[in-house]
Amino acid sequence: MKYKCPHCGKETFSPWMKLRCGGMTSYGKPCPECGRRCVNGKASLIANTVLSLMGLAAILYCYFTFRTYRDVFLTGVIPFASTVIMRVLFNMFVGDLVPAIKRK
Repeated sequence: MKYKCPHCGKETFSPWMKLRCGGMTSYGKPCPECGRRCVNGKASLIANTVLSLMGLAAILYCYFTFRTYRDVFLTGVIPFASTVIMRVLFNMFVGDLVPAIKRK
């Protein structure tokens, strides 16, 4: 499974390369074919924001609901880890690549 470069239109990005492209605030990664930089688009930005807020809400809920630090740790790690995994999977397999607008 390959993803298209927004500059040259060739399918040159693997899911691992797409993950390493970063978000819209990063410099991105160059296309192996044309050499121009690409980043994950707005869908990735929105999904990462929503998932981060969900993870934060779950952790705060656990912190204020449970009495012992052990329970907070055990129940807070699962929401945090699941949001990190969902963000990685979303960046790898969902959304399009867009041209990088940040200059070096």
